[in-house]
Amino acid sequence: MDHSMGKEKAFQTMSSMTSAQLISVAAKGLTLNPPCIPPYTQFWQPGLQPSTSQDVKPFAQPVYPGSGKTATAVSAIESNLQTQHSWEGRSIATQKFRLVEFSAYLDLNADDAVSDTYHKHLFVHIAEQPTHPLLESVDVKEIYDKFPQKSGGLKELYEKGPQNGFFLVKFWADLNTNLQVDTGAFYGVSSHFESNENVVITCSTKVCSFGKQVVEKVETEYSRLENGRFVYRIHRSPMCDYMINFINKLKRLPEKYMMNSVLENFTILQVITNKETQETLLCIAFVFEVSTSEHGAQHHIYRLIKD
Repeated sequence: MDHSMGKEKAFQTMSSMTSAQLISVAAKGLTLNPPCIPPYTQFWQPGLQPSTSQDVKPFAQPVYPGSGKTATAVSAIESNLQTQHSWEGRSIATQKFRLVEFSAYLDLNADDAVSDTYHKHLFVHIAEQPTHPLLESVDVKEIYDKFPQKSGGLKELYEKGPQNGFFLVKFWADLNTNLQVDTGAFYGVSSHFESNENVVITCSTKVCSFGKQVVEKVETEYSRLENGRFVYRIHRSPMCDYMINFINKLKRLPEKYMMNSVLENFTILQVITNKETQETLLCIAFVFEVSTSEHGAQHHIYRLIKD
């Protein structure tokens, strides 16, 4: 009985904490690396357990009770879709720009000259697939409160458009790693984009807690011509101190429901723009839960629409 009361008390404490409070002790006294400026991400369905299927359907009912319009029928999308490429309407892509792959990970490369041991653990991962089902849709208004409302926030960006470049990704993050985080540890993020235009892009990644921006990382990338497409690879971009401490603090929580309680109010917004014209090429809202699947990290992608 004492154990149950202790767990309940711990849960009540966790549910009232922001992600910033969670890591406040570990982060105290730390300064952000130069590329990291105070980031955005989240969509939630309490009590949901991820499927072991590759085709995850996380929103079996409206995420916000009473809305009734969260998921749009695939047939409605199909009737309005004019596909130029196989991935349009089926992945994070528009006619001119698409995300090919995305991952956040921890890797350890042994310093021992005799050993070639290399370990890599994927927290989240979006990989290119040969076939894609048509994406379901979510009303962007349902997640406005999960992101900053000020200038440059999700609402303003969506109204500016183009609206076919806005997507929501629900991740079930894999925190189940026993890698010893010591001197050789590297926390990184890698992204691969493609375009049919040769432009310089800016990638802004904003981390948010309770809809407020906490930290931002801004990167500039130039294209390389490969097989008739302009390719952008942001390879092994280091995570900033805030995210590293957040992940390690989250992993130490004794129960997964406590982790999910914190993640309910933690979101990330990634915006890719044409540096010269400031046109939005892609805007991706990331929301999270902890994976309980033996298959590791999973995800599901949605188009963001406005009913």
